[in-house]
Amino acid sequence: MKISEIYNLQVSQHELDFVDVDLDTDCHLYIDPFLIANSKSQWCIQVDMIIKSFFNEFKTAMLKEDYEKAKELFLFMEEPKENCLGVSKKGTTNGKGVGKLNTQKIVDKIIESNAIEDNLVNNIEDIIIFVEDIDRDKLSDMVTNIIREKLIEYTKIQCNLWGIQMQRQETKPFWDATARRWVYSEEDLLITNNREILLIPKAIVSPIKLYEASQYKWFHIVEQERMFHLQRRSSLVKLKTLKNGSKKYYLPKKDVHNDIRNQILRGEYLNTKDYIRKYTQRYPELFCKFIDKCKVNVNSLTSDLIADQIDNYDVNLVIENLIERLKNIPVGREYASEFHHYVKSLLEIIFYPYLINPIIEREIHNGRKRIDIIMDNNAKDNFFFNLHNINKIFCPYIYIECKNYGKDVANPEIDQLSGRFSSSRGQFGILICRALKDADLFIKRCNDTYSDGRGLVLYLTDEDIINMLQAIKEDQYSKIWTMLEDKKRKIVLG
Repeated sequence: MKISEIYNLQVSQHELDFVDVDLDTDCHLYIDPFLIANSKSQWCIQVDMIIKSFFNEFKTAMLKEDYEKAKELFLFMEEPKENCLGVSKKGTTNGKGVGKLNTQKIVDKIIESNAIEDNLVNNIEDIIIFVEDIDRDKLSDMVTNIIREKLIEYTKIQCNLWGIQMQRQETKPFWDATARRWVYSEEDLLITNNREILLIPKAIVSPIKLYEASQYKWFHIVEQERMFHLQRRSSLVKLKTLKNGSKKYYLPKKDVHNDIRNQILRGEYLNTKDYIRKYTQRYPELFCKFIDKCKVNVNSLTSDLIADQIDNYDVNLVIENLIERLKNIPVGREYASEFHHYVKSLLEIIFYPYLINPIIEREIHNGRKRIDIIMDNNAKDNFFFNLHNINKIFCPYIYIECKNYGKDVANPEIDQLSGRFSSSRGQFGILICRALKDADLFIKRCNDTYSDGRGLVLYLTDEDIINMLQAIKEDQYSKIWTMLEDKKRKIVLG
């Protein structure tokens, strides 16, 4: 069963910020440290610092040839069944993760490769490029152990968001970046069927097929070798006569790939990664180009791609259901909880992966009065990216407040939201309300707030929400950005 089914959340993967894993089925997704390192969200930046802290400690020990310390650092790692990612990690099934018995072998492989000493491996994700027998499953397992504290923190937030009960227990070890050592703690944990579960943000998982050895080899090493063979007209190069009588030299990449494989079979190299290491030592700038290309192309998976691994449903039906639910939620304070619950699903399906990691900041009177949500700005383009980079509105976090009023929201509600802004956390928020009878007056009030230097507040009504959902259904996401830009322009220009 999936997490959403176990806890009767009655939502789809598109409406959740975490991966809705099935506890009985393999999920071919992994925590991707390269994706984390190139994320814009504040949460990912903090997580990346923890990963780098651990690996810098390990790398320093390796460079000092303090192999005992290097091995000690890995002793605290084990296959983390609680993340429910990868292959064969369900229940008590033995998987291909790190495992206590494999940590010695992993460090030995890193030592044998000499990749750290040769300055090839500088980050933990580099080891799957250059070190034999280290695959994406093991990499994900290692990172899970290192960042366990942040994943526990994230799990707490999501359980609070969705009303899931937790249990107080001692944690497994995690890396303390300040103390630079492995530590334990007592925390509220998600326990399902006597088993701890870590909820994993959608924004940090991938199949790990971009920053990977085969990609580097095929698109960079093989391609460069092909050009070298063509330039020197090697024996691999072929000649063909074109219809106009002219001749052309050509060389298929597969022939170059086969030539490299033959070199390995002849014993000129120990294995493929030995070839990659030695080739990169000769042409270090090629690996830099590979990294730069990956940085441009790496992005969080869409909810559709994640759902392909988890669910088997039509997202259009989810959208139609959200539209129908909105129409059936009555206006008024007594229905505020229902509207607030709806907004949690709405934010995820409209704004992910641009906004991630929703946190309930304050909820009073069992949700009848109000709910404030803060989300990390993870945008690399479009509206939320432009807010900071073009409009110069500081917004690492986005504040959202919803009102199920039967009357127009006014200055107190705008002041309430803008009062949450700060120079360190952000100056932008969205007020979600059911309707506005006098939109021009509301825009003027928002302009006053903006002109006074108290931040920018935009609004979304039922009509706006339905239009946004229809845009997603029609695969016309640009309509959402246009709508937000139009609202921003009216308020900023007054």
